[in-house]
Amino acid sequence: MPLERCPNCRARVEAHAGQCRRCEMELDLLRRTQEAANALRQEAVARLAAGDRSAAEEALRKARALHADPLCESLLGYLRTGGAPSDRPAPRPDATGS
Repeated sequence: MPLERCPNCRARVEAHAGQCRRCEMELDLLRRTQEAANALRQEAVARLAAGDRSAAEEALRKARALHADPLCESLLGYLRTGGAPSDRPAPRPDATGS
């Protein structure tokens, strides 16, 4: 996800600005950190697809340390429960049929 606002002062930032024009926060380092976290999440998904749950969990923990996001938390929750969605019973439709 591209950085649209400075996380420090919320000023709009240029697409490739190295620092915030308002508060001068370093943005390149933040972008590189987010890119590293994204690469670790992609690695985790590949490891999970290959059946290596422990390596997937390790990569997700590293990604979360760099940049926590809902996808990372969901994948860690999936690994903690130890089950695939097909292992859980399907939700029942309610009595009204909706």
